[in-house]
Amino acid sequence: MAAAGASERTIRNWMDRGLVPTPTKVSLGYPNGVFNRFPAYACEQVRFIAAMRAEGLSFDEIKVLVAARDWSKAGRAAPAEVESRDGAPPTRPRGRRS
Repeated sequence: MAAAGASERTIRNWMDRGLVPTPTKVSLGYPNGVFNRFPAYACEQVRFIAAMRAEGLSFDEIKVLVAARDWSKAGRAAPAEVESRDGAPPTRPRGRRS
C-alpha cells in the first residue's frame, strides 16, 4: 500500500478498525511468495481516509463516510460530471474532430 503513501502499520490499524477492506492472500508457490492483493479501489480509499484524518475527523466519522461512498466507482470524475467553480461554461475536451 506504499502507492497510497501509508505505512504497513497504518494500513493494519485501519483494517482492524474496519476502514479498509481485508486483502486477499495470493501465493506464487514458492517460499516467501505470499502477498496481499487489495481491491482496486483500496488505494483511493486510503488516500481519502488520510485526507479526512488530516482534516481532524475521528475514526467513527470517517467510518460513516467510507460506508456511504460507492468505492467501486472510485477515481476521477468524468469531465462532464464536474461543474465549474467560477461559473465558466464547460469546455470540450481537445482531441480529434469527428
